[in-house]
Amino acid sequence: MHRWLLLAYPRDYRRARGAEILETVRDVGAAHRRTRVAANLVRHGLRARLGRPASRTVVAWASVFAVVCGLFAGSFGTWLAWLGSRPLDHRDLAAVVGQLYPDRQVSHLDQDDPPAVFLIYSHPLNEDLMSELLLGDGGEYALAELTASFDQTPAGGLRDLRQRLDAAGWERHEPFYANAYDCVSGSPQCDRASIPSDVTVYAERGDHILAMELTADGSTNITLSRATPGTAYPAALLGFVLGTVGGWVLFGWASRRIEGQRPLVQGPTKVLYGVAMLFWTAPILLGVPLMLTHHLDEPHPRWHVPWEWLGQPTLSLPFLVGVVLLLLVLGLAALPHRRPAGRRLAEVSDPAV
Repeated sequence: MHRWLLLAYPRDYRRARGAEILETVRDVGAAHRRTRVAANLVRHGLRARLGRPASRTVVAWASVFAVVCGLFAGSFGTWLAWLGSRPLDHRDLAAVVGQLYPDRQVSHLDQDDPPAVFLIYSHPLNEDLMSELLLGDGGEYALAELTASFDQTPAGGLRDLRQRLDAAGWERHEPFYANAYDCVSGSPQCDRASIPSDVTVYAERGDHILAMELTADGSTNITLSRATPGTAYPAALLGFVLGTVGGWVLFGWASRRIEGQRPLVQGPTKVLYGVAMLFWTAPILLGVPLMLTHHLDEPHPRWHVPWEWLGQPTLSLPFLVGVVLLLLVLGLAALPHRRPAGRRLAEVSDPAV
């Protein structure tokens, strides 16, 4: 097992001191000591990958990069899981409307299946829409939905709707009330107590989520969408772990390479990396509080997809700029260099076994 744990160290370090470390580990007797040794091997190995033994901040910078990479990779894993989910079927919507209101004729009912799981401007993402996604309108990229509506709210209103949902086997949430319109506080014409409300009732059944909106103008809007697929959670966790580990390893490789570069290269590289992290983390620091507030303000049978919490693809332009800057950093790290005489990776860390 300990031989596998040596993978936490860079390859040069393993070649130089791997046999010595394993020999020391074999001399450890008690099981609790072996567990402690294993933890120390991993901890010191991960630190050794970063190089720069005298630096007090390299671990923090590496942690930021690794966690951000993990978040993006976890979001990508969730996206892949969503692509494998069951597509919406317009016949399901027709069946739901017919079951809830068999005596009413709808004024609108989607008659076609959505062309993709995610749509932008009602179309699947393609080359023509890629610029819209990445350069300003990423917020339009959303899960596909099916809709129906009544020009007039069926008789019975909210109370009758609750009974029909219960009878049809839907697990409903408490109604959510929202002002039908807003006005400027303090204005003589603004009396918030008299503003009519739109009422939305969310319900779940199987992998369907139903939103029934009873508007103040007397109409009813019905929206059918998919619940989060069960595979999205393990996919997100796996993506986060792989992304975090990969980010740490990549940062360590670049850090050790740049450590041996000339100061003329090291200075611009640090600046490029710092600016890139600013472009990557700013959307996250902005998006998470906004999303958290949004989720606390109204019910959500299905939480927003993870990348929206990271400010993507709404703020994809800063993300793309960060990618370009990081590619420049990796390019500078890949430049040939000569390691200073006497410098050895063994100086970076000494495993406390």
